[in-house]
Amino acid sequence: MPGGEPKRNAVLGSSAEAAAIPVVALVNLLFGIGFALIARDRLRADGPFSAPAFHLVLLHAGGVVAPIALYFYAVHPAWAWMYWFNPEKVSGIAVLPLMVGHAALVIGGWYVASQMIRRGFQGALLYGGGFFLLVLLILVVGGINRLGTAADYLGWQTDRVTSLFDVKLGWAFAVSLLALFGSAIYIAIELGRDGRRVRAR
Repeated sequence: MPGGEPKRNAVLGSSAEAAAIPVVALVNLLFGIGFALIARDRLRADGPFSAPAFHLVLLHAGGVVAPIALYFYAVHPAWAWMYWFNPEKVSGIAVLPLMVGHAALVIGGWYVASQMIRRGFQGALLYGGGFFLLVLLILVVGGINRLGTAADYLGWQTDRVTSLFDVKLGWAFAVSLLALFGSAIYIAIELGRDGRRVRAR
């Protein structure tokens, strides 16, 4: 670090340092809530575990979200932890509950939202989803430096960093975003079609 230049984490401040950590978790939670809102007709008619709606949500959670989480926590752990923890001090087995946890947030968001819809609290659900979305935007803005920076843990501490897209991490991130949102769009379309079938009965 050049003489006297403050470390990056000192510049950002403690609140911004922590900001980026739950970004992906909130995204996955919002996916679950959004899926439930799209599938509200099916949920009212048959409940949260009805086919094909629940199977589609499981496909997104287990087939897309979980593998992406596993990849980043296993291959790019410093960035996945947003440089808040030294991955060398975290057991490698921790990637498994983290992988399951991200998938569970999708399913959990779906289940809780479905129960609220079935009990007539859709308005409150919309307000809650809007609140989570606002928090997500604040966290992205607060943690944008961490999200856009590639380094190892010690490199971040000493400001030896590079842009995310100067290394393969950036392209892996871009491909993962395409997969995540591509899957979500597909699931949303299929849930919408299923809802129309319910209304037509």
